[in-house]
Amino acid sequence: MPELPEVESVARSLREGLLGRRLEAIQARWAGSLRPSPATARRALVGLTLLAVDRHGKYLFLTFGDAPAGPPRRQLMLHLRMTGQLFTDPAYRPDKHLRLRFDFDGRRVYYRDIRKFGGFDLLDGLPGRKAIPHVGPDWLALRFREWAPRLDGRRAPIKGLLLDQGVAAGLGNIYADEALFRAGIHPATPAGALDATARRRLFDACRRVLRLGIRHGGTTFLDFVDFDGRPGNFRRKLRVYGRTGEPCRACGTPLVKTQIAGRGSHFCPRCQPPGLAPPPTP
Repeated sequence: MPELPEVESVARSLREGLLGRRLEAIQARWAGSLRPSPATARRALVGLTLLAVDRHGKYLFLTFGDAPAGPPRRQLMLHLRMTGQLFTDPAYRPDKHLRLRFDFDGRRVYYRDIRKFGGFDLLDGLPGRKAIPHVGPDWLALRFREWAPRLDGRRAPIKGLLLDQGVAAGLGNIYADEALFRAGIHPATPAGALDATARRRLFDACRRVLRLGIRHGGTTFLDFVDFDGRPGNFRRKLRVYGRTGEPCRACGTPLVKTQIAGRGSHFCPRCQPPGLAPPPTP
C-alpha cells in the first residue's frame, strides 16, 4: 500500500504538473472509483482550475475553483489504498485496470487500480482535514510532545501503534519496520513499556525514514508508480523490510519475519532483541 512518502511524491508532482490547469473532462470506466458518482463530479468540477494539492497522512486533497480567491471551490479527496496509481504517461495504453481519466488542458491524467479499493470522493464544500476525523495528526507535522503521551499505558505492540492511523497518520508496514530497526526496538515491545529515551529514538527514526523515503520517490514492490509513471527508488535503501533470511547490514545476523499486530514484521533478532537495547550501528 502506498504510504506517506509515496503519496507525498504524487502530491509534489501534481503541484508541479497540474496547478493552474483547467479540468476539461472526466471519463469513468468504473463508477465506483469516483464517489458519489462520476456525473456529480463532472457537474461540480469540469471547467474549474486546480488551485491546490494538499496531503494529510495517506490522503490527498485536490482543490478546484475559478480563481485563487474566488468561489466556487470544490475538493476531491483521494486515497490510493492497496493498488491505486495516479499518473500521466503519453506512452500508456489503457488496460482493464484503468478506472478514471482526467483531461486537463494540455495534460491527461490516469487513475488505475487493480483491486478497486482506492478512489476519489467529492467533498461537500471545503472540509479538508474535517473529512477524516478518525485520522490522527500527520507524521511530518507531529511534535514529539504530542506523540509520546499517546503511548502511555498501551499494552499493544509498538508495531501496531505505529500502524494505527488514529494515533499518527502516514506510516505503513514498510516504514514502520524500517524505523523500528533504526531505533533498535523489537516490534512486539509493548508501546507503554518504552521509556522517554526509546520513544524519542523511535520518533526521530520514524520521521527520518519517511523523509528519506520521500527523497528517493517512495518504495515500489508491486504496483506503485509516481505521477510520471516511474517506480520508487527507496527499495534499495531498505534495511529489513522484504529481506527475510538475508544478513543484517549492521551485524550480519539473518533477518526474520513474523506476524505482529496482524501484519508481517521484519526485524533483526540481534539488533532488535526483546526489551530495550541500543540502536544498531548504521
